[in-house]
Amino acid sequence: MILTVDIGNSRIKWAQWMAGTIIARGVQPYDKDEVNAALGLAFSGLERPACVYAVCVAGEQVASHLSGWVAANWQCNIDFLVSQEKFEDIIHAYDKPEHHGADRWAALVAARKLYPDESVCVIGAGTAITIDMLNRDGRHLGGYILPSFDTMRAALLASTDKVGSAMSADDNRPQASSLRDSTEAVQVPRDTSQAVEQGLHRLVRAGVRDMCELARRVLDEPQKIVLTGGAAKTILGYPDMPAMSHCPDLVMQGVYTILDNRARGHEGQPASELPGNKDKQ
Repeated sequence: MILTVDIGNSRIKWAQWMAGTIIARGVQPYDKDEVNAALGLAFSGLERPACVYAVCVAGEQVASHLSGWVAANWQCNIDFLVSQEKFEDIIHAYDKPEHHGADRWAALVAARKLYPDESVCVIGAGTAITIDMLNRDGRHLGGYILPSFDTMRAALLASTDKVGSAMSADDNRPQASSLRDSTEAVQVPRDTSQAVEQGLHRLVRAGVRDMCELARRVLDEPQKIVLTGGAAKTILGYPDMPAMSHCPDLVMQGVYTILDNRARGHEGQPASELPGNKDKQ
């Protein structure tokens, strides 16, 4: 059994793999001041893996905690993913690929594996919203980073004392599903909490829609919009969004594909021929 681990800025995600297939998965929120405790909760009850493939965008200290926990509890190897100039037929756009988030790179590789004959726009909806574009020939064109709903909300409350105080006094907080486009259905917010919540949701919706339209123009060919991340379901719930393929395990699939094929010495194999290519989500 192989374990893949994806540590973001607020959640620890894991997946158990057997013969190239995910057999179990889980997620654990965490605070960077209590990483070891969160790792214990995340991996409690899991059998010792043969090895661990990991991606960590939360910094070297968090990655070090993971390495230490694996060594102390499982005594097995751990391999961390870093972005590369090239993987199979995928060519990285960055002059310094190491500056591109390894989770974004993993998602691109997995999207290429799922849709080898199409251009893709990959959206990662996490603490930040990332957008990466890959054309049909496997050339990465680059991408964008937007603040997420939670990030904007935290920044707004940290910068405006009265907004936070007013929101604390408001009881009702509408969900993303309360957003409507038709003039007849719109209820303009009449308290601070709703003004913030609906305003930020509309910003996120507008930003993602604009990025999808930009990708359509830049790629200039039929394409798949592939969505992943903890906030994916919220984005899917917005009205009048373009068609998207929701792939919750996209990063895990990319981490497994790259590192397992490296371990097996299969890095020269075309992405379209990699194991599991037919298992589209």
